[in-house]
Amino acid sequence: MMSILNLLPFIVGAFHLLIFLQSVNGARQPWSSSSISSRREFDSMTSPTRDAHTTISSGFKAPLSLFGYGKKSIEYKRHSLISLNDLRGGDSSDDETANDADTAVEVVIDDETDKQTKAPIQLESITNNKSKKKKVDNDDERYSRQMFALGARAHKLVRSTTAILDGPMGGKVTATLDDDDVIIDCADGFDGLQGNGNTDHKSKKEAAIATSEVPSGLLYEVAKNLALSGVGRIILVDNDNAASPTDAGYFDGALDDLGAAYRRSALSEIFGSSAAQDDEEERATKNSDVDDEEVDESDLEASAVSGATLLAEYIQRLNPGVQVDIVQRRKILDLMQKSDEGASEEEDTVSLGTNPVVVCVDRSQSVQLEMNDACRNKTTATSVPFVSVETAGVHSRVFCDFGPKFVVVDEDGETPRATLLNRVEEVESSITSNLFTVHCLEGERHDVSHGDVIEFQGDQRDGQDGNVKFPKYQVTSVKSPSCFTIKRWEEENDESAESLMILLGGGARSFVRVKIPKATTFLSLREILYPSSSDDAENTLAFLEDESLFAPSDLDKSFDPVRRRAVMTSMAALDLFVKKYNRLPSRIGTKEQSESKQKRTDMDRFHTLIRKMIKTTDVAAPQSETWDTVIDQFAQTCRGKFTPIQALSGALAAQEVLKAATGLYNPVHQFLLYDCDEVLHGNEECPESEPIASGQSYILGEHISKKIARSRIFLVGAGAIGCELLKNLSAMGAGTGSSNTKQGCLIITDMDTIEKSNLSRQLLFRDHDVGEFKSTAARTAMMRFLPDCHIEVHTSRVGDEEDGPFDDDFWSSGCNVVLNALDNVEARLFVDKKCVSHGLGLVDAGTLGPKGNVQVVVPNYSESYGSSADPPEPDIPVCTLKNFPYEISHTIQWARDLFDGYFNRRPRQANDHVGEISQAEDLSNIAQALLEKLGEDAATDMAEELGEDLGVFPFVVGSDDPSDPEYVLAVKKASLSWAIERAYNLFFKSMDELIQKHPIDSLDDDGQPFWSGTRRPPTPLRFIPLDSEDDEVSAQQVIINERIAEFVSAATRLRMESFLSISGEDAPSLISLDEALTALQVHAKELAKHRKSKQILHNLSGGGDSDTVSAIVDKLNGAKTGASFLPRLNLADFEKDDESNGHVTFVTAASNLRALCYGIAPADPMETRRVAGRIVPAMITTTGLVSALSCLELVKLLK
Repeated sequence: MMSILNLLPFIVGAFHLLIFLQSVNGARQPWSSSSISSRREFDSMTSPTRDAHTTISSGFKAPLSLFGYGKKSIEYKRHSLISLNDLRGGDSSDDETANDADTAVEVVIDDETDKQTKAPIQLESITNNKSKKKKVDNDDERYSRQMFALGARAHKLVRSTTAILDGPMGGKVTATLDDDDVIIDCADGFDGLQGNGNTDHKSKKEAAIATSEVPSGLLYEVAKNLALSGVGRIILVDNDNAASPTDAGYFDGALDDLGAAYRRSALSEIFGSSAAQDDEEERATKNSDVDDEEVDESDLEASAVSGATLLAEYIQRLNPGVQVDIVQRRKILDLMQKSDEGASEEEDTVSLGTNPVVVCVDRSQSVQLEMNDACRNKTTATSVPFVSVETAGVHSRVFCDFGPKFVVVDEDGETPRATLLNRVEEVESSITSNLFTVHCLEGERHDVSHGDVIEFQGDQRDGQDGNVKFPKYQVTSVKSPSCFTIKRWEEENDESAESLMILLGGGARSFVRVKIPKATTFLSLREILYPSSSDDAENTLAFLEDESLFAPSDLDKSFDPVRRRAVMTSMAALDLFVKKYNRLPSRIGTKEQSESKQKRTDMDRFHTLIRKMIKTTDVAAPQSETWDTVIDQFAQTCRGKFTPIQALSGALAAQEVLKAATGLYNPVHQFLLYDCDEVLHGNEECPESEPIASGQSYILGEHISKKIARSRIFLVGAGAIGCELLKNLSAMGAGTGSSNTKQGCLIITDMDTIEKSNLSRQLLFRDHDVGEFKSTAARTAMMRFLPDCHIEVHTSRVGDEEDGPFDDDFWSSGCNVVLNALDNVEARLFVDKKCVSHGLGLVDAGTLGPKGNVQVVVPNYSESYGSSADPPEPDIPVCTLKNFPYEISHTIQWARDLFDGYFNRRPRQANDHVGEISQAEDLSNIAQALLEKLGEDAATDMAEELGEDLGVFPFVVGSDDPSDPEYVLAVKKASLSWAIERAYNLFFKSMDELIQKHPIDSLDDDGQPFWSGTRRPPTPLRFIPLDSEDDEVSAQQVIINERIAEFVSAATRLRMESFLSISGEDAPSLISLDEALTALQVHAKELAKHRKSKQILHNLSGGGDSDTVSAIVDKLNGAKTGASFLPRLNLADFEKDDESNGHVTFVTAASNLRALCYGIAPADPMETRRVAGRIVPAMITTTGLVSALSCLELVKLLK
């Protein structure tokens, strides 16, 4: 059994993980200490998120959010939810980049180079200052899931953003001689090139690809996240030709496993795809063997591709809708020195746009200062937001400077929820201070905190108190989850005695929290490091005492001032070391040291620099074990790059770019430090000769790297999280232990196929993969990252199936550890059960838009996933949906059910009974059977529906040809009449009957007013012509008429499609809104003529079964004639992602009309689509973060 001492590093790590996740929770928390969003919030939406099951004593308080840093605090329970923010709202930009980004890809081409040299690959050769545009399809579907996380307006801002990335992009890629001294001409690409440089030519000779420098994996991570997020433009800052020794020495690609994996993947994908474009004859000619004498040095130079070019092409393959430019750093600095006004035509091609953000990745402090100073240039109207991110071993640092007056539009990113109001009463003891107590409706819980601003809402119907503009109030204290006190908001000027009386008299129906923009001040990096305007090193550590400059990421480490000072001092010493020696420190003696027999090591030099820095300050070095341990560990590992830390930091940096671009959610202010030094306990030193995951071996030791390589890791799910996990595992050398798969293998299963909406967050898939199984496509992409990996692929469901591949033998000996990347609770419970019964470690991760969590299950030591369960999510009562809705989600669900009933259930019902009715000689037998099977009410409703659906055919008999105008016209006339009748019955007749059944002043069984609480009386709605002589047409009635016409138009179209086999392109033209308005006017006038004599009948009067049977037979008689033609109606399955099919249009129209009846604020089509389609929002940044943490916990499990 594992000893508690051996488990200690994991326990510490798990504790830090929980703290980190909890501290970054950006979700808005209500008053209750146990109110953090439950697991069921995610599980009920098929999101794979649950809590971490690690207990922290309740009552411990910490600042809210990593991704929205505020001053509020919450009490911690057993939840590990993180939030990468819901960036809603914001104004869209008119920048032309926003429009171009959806339709063009722009790359810079050097014409002269293209003419004089042979490109080694058929990519858009990207160099300096000229552009080329490619047309791409409209990719709204690509970003659909992210759009629901960000909001439509914020997404537009992201699409107009220019991200300027400055980081190590690697050296030139060149063709080199193989072992047989033969070179294959690279000018026309390679066929079947794999990530390790192997080719699959028919020739016996092979070609190899080498590089002088591996790019930064962190840079690729940031670029990948931004590209998949859909930024409009990415500028890659190329400074390789003019890089200073310090600049070049600050990064060591030899120990960057993630950068090497990305490079292998990019080379394989780009070279392989270009070779596929060559015809077989040309490849045979180019790939013929040549002698050594035929090799010319110019051929090698011609086949060189810069690291910037490779990264640019890779970005465009990730997302063709992103414009990519490569610009020299000096040019970028010059552009930020100038105003956009007076820019020349040439400058316009590389202008920064109206929404630029600069990101420095793995750059030295001098480069960061240079770029940040340029962003703060005084000649421009506003500062350019600046983000820097770097990793050193197990440590990472993020810095943000968004300018002196950055406005945060939305602090928490949560959509305010309208809370139903019981009453507002004045506090008797506060006559002069005007304090009021707000009481929520029984069963309602508010989401406000001290200092929040709220706004009351009246009824949304015409003539109600919804037309009263209530003033805004500020929360002064929170008494309970359903009660709090308020006062008039100081910035609110519009308050009248009339509105106050209406408020106190019960005129308000609900209240909602108001988002107030907040100005945030940032200091530049120079202002922080050198507050006295001097560049003396003695001032660089003075800021460490200012806690306001450090955003917490860990409830333990982030609040330890000694640790914070040790990490920041080490970062500063690292920069000084590189300046002095032009390289990173190594704990292993260098070649020069061995030759000169020097006894002084880099570790000695690093500690000397630390002591000199401390000596120049007034504060002595802390005499603490933490200080010594952190500095020693930093010095020992800073040269290497650790993949999970890089992936985590890349997600953080990309998210900060989104915040800077949108002005939404609290950004990092201003440093964020994170480390996982708990994984270093018990590691042994390792030589720098590991062929795979050399950086990981340098940091953790050879033993753990071999253990990862030799483990059989079962990955359940190859979607968004699964793709990120595979990418990270490839860089960590997983599954490469032996040619025998029993000694190292990745087992992947996913039964789902790839959709286009997956492409915005699943980096392994491309447009041509749409429709393929995720697991098989992921294996193909994974082999580009790590060709030596052994991968076993399945498309089987993980469940109780006895004949599947995942039987007891598999669970007992087929895998060592399990990584969950699932999207449903059932499968995750099954996997959890199997892991518990077979003693397997489990790491489970999940996301819901900007939120996510990671749970680690350690066999015999921790709680399992299935050990606890949240209370079941309450369903919407049927009576609420049918008669008493009070939230827009109720009306949307009602409209979705209406769609399914009208256009799926009823056509299927007609098709099922058409044969029986057409052949029946006596319909009374069918009527009697329906009555016995369904009961009186259901049988009568069904007979009426069959009469409507089949009885229409005698009037539309024709060629059944959509091209026959007479037939289409007959179908339109019948369908239009049916839709108008539905509108009248749904929104007038049924509402009027409900009011007649329960008058406004009626009482319930308890003697209380019936229409109280959540029950609100509806207002019957009907179409009234503008020239009506009997009724007054108000402005509200005009809106009602338009919405009824929208409903009738949408319903008519879908009804026609039930009878017509017509293509989707022609369907929208079946019925226009004007045609619907004209038909409604005719119907309204005819109805007015017969209004006095018309009686509303709802229930059949009782007269025995014989009367009921007769009534059913009468309704079926209309269906029999139509059934004799044996029609087959078309069924419509609700499809949320196709905007042209009219499905969401119908649901939106029906939902908003019903909302208008009940005084509920309507929803736009986007919100309707989200609720009706049960869409789970997703973001690549959240996915990248939880996947990085999952891999970090995997290391701890295997240790």
